[in-house]
Amino acid sequence: MTAPRTLVGVAVVVVLLSAAVAPAVGVQQVIGSPDIDVFSPDNEVRPGEEVSLPVYLSNGGDLRRAGPEAYVDRVTTARGLTFTVGEGDAPVDVNTGRYPAGTVSEGVAGPYPISLTVAEDAEPGTYRLPVRVRYTHTLMVDYSSSPAEFVDRTRNRRFSLTVVVRDEARFEVVNTTSSVGVGGRGNVSITVENVGTDPARDATLRLDSPSDEITLGTPTGSRAFTGTWNPGERRTVEFAARAADDAVVREYPLDAQVTYRDRDGIQRTARELTAGITPLPEQTFEVADLSATLYVDEPGTIRGTLTNTGPRTVADAALVFRSTNPNVAPHDRTVALGRLAPGERREFAYDVTVSERAAATNQQLNLTVRYRDREGNRQVSDSLEPSVTVAPERTWLAVTPESNTFTVDSDNRLTVRIRNVEDVPLRNLVARLSVDTPFETESRVAYVDELRPNDSATLAFELTVSEDAVPTRSSVRLNATADRPDGETIHLDTYDVPVTVADETGPTDTATFVAGLVVALALLVIGGLWLRR
Repeated sequence: MTAPRTLVGVAVVVVLLSAAVAPAVGVQQVIGSPDIDVFSPDNEVRPGEEVSLPVYLSNGGDLRRAGPEAYVDRVTTARGLTFTVGEGDAPVDVNTGRYPAGTVSEGVAGPYPISLTVAEDAEPGTYRLPVRVRYTHTLMVDYSSSPAEFVDRTRNRRFSLTVVVRDEARFEVVNTTSSVGVGGRGNVSITVENVGTDPARDATLRLDSPSDEITLGTPTGSRAFTGTWNPGERRTVEFAARAADDAVVREYPLDAQVTYRDRDGIQRTARELTAGITPLPEQTFEVADLSATLYVDEPGTIRGTLTNTGPRTVADAALVFRSTNPNVAPHDRTVALGRLAPGERREFAYDVTVSERAAATNQQLNLTVRYRDREGNRQVSDSLEPSVTVAPERTWLAVTPESNTFTVDSDNRLTVRIRNVEDVPLRNLVARLSVDTPFETESRVAYVDELRPNDSATLAFELTVSEDAVPTRSSVRLNATADRPDGETIHLDTYDVPVTVADETGPTDTATFVAGLVVALALLVIGGLWLRR
């Protein structure tokens, strides 16, 4: 019984619809439907880009029996319209699902943005995207009676959108290399290929680093002009770079972008590319076997060994001593080391002068290594800061006067005993006598060939005491220099030698006594002669 009832129902509906659309005298009806179409006037896309495709809906209206305007609008309007754009065979991904456009009256509605992602390797050409449209509309309005009767239906329709994938230049990073080490400078090399189908003219490649640890060229980035870049052509460009001292050995991102003119002369910017570089481990050095002979107010020597602790071979290496204490000054700040492979060592020595104003204390050195890396770039290592000891000023000699008492207006021989109180043998010791009034000397230099530790020697000088001198205790000055075992001539010290000037009690008193005796004898003789008379 179910089948006969279904057939009867269908027959009734067909009869009613036939009656509705058939012309009849005295029947007042409006019959029509929307005439929907889908299109996109701005439909050119490029491989690898994500775009918003503007979709419009047009409704021309299909009116088969006219009537009151309100009923005409009713039958030509699509209500609750939704549409879905598919991908079909096009090299795109549609990111927008069903779009609710709502009521679409006669005319044009839109644009409705549809998000598309075009495949990187999309072949240029024309593609059709399938579109499914669903809406409800009124097929007929019968206003013969009151209230009017409406016959509605829902439609599902299929359309297509045309999308054109243009010829264009597209770029991909093929390779990146870097010679930049942590805390150093170097080059970043990037190879980019035009994988598109159109040449890029007047092309410029820009490379930026979003990380503070990696600096490229200038703070605003680096750019390189590459001219015309044909499809399939690769370009390798190098940029100067620096890795910060606190950078770690890991991959850092780089942003690359090509700006160019297309075949129509229009300026275009390709999508941004991302690459990565890993800085090399920091080049390090080590100071060992450090020794120093440094004394206040004396030249000295700092010796040690520098080792390339890796990880790379360096060329034209030089050790630079930057003194932070003006009282400890190197004669030459730079020691050439040459080529150093990882693990290789070089001895170094600095001759320094320690001034008399220096303090006897530990002195921190400031050493850096300048070198060239394998690309020939000049690099500077981190500071190496070993410490050496500055010892107090050495005494060197014990000076003891032996003959140092003289009378006024006399020529004398001053003798001084010297003893080497240090554990360093001295050679070519020269002592120079320095005198002031009332002393004079014409033999002011004494020489000792060698004075070993704890050995003594007597020095003799000619010393004249002026007749204008008065009895007093005074001193003369002795300046001594000598050669150390390393051949360095040093100023030992300046010594004050006490000298005593005494009254004239020697030859001068005897002459007075003799003169007095002669006078007394003369008086006795004269007295005796007078008595004989």
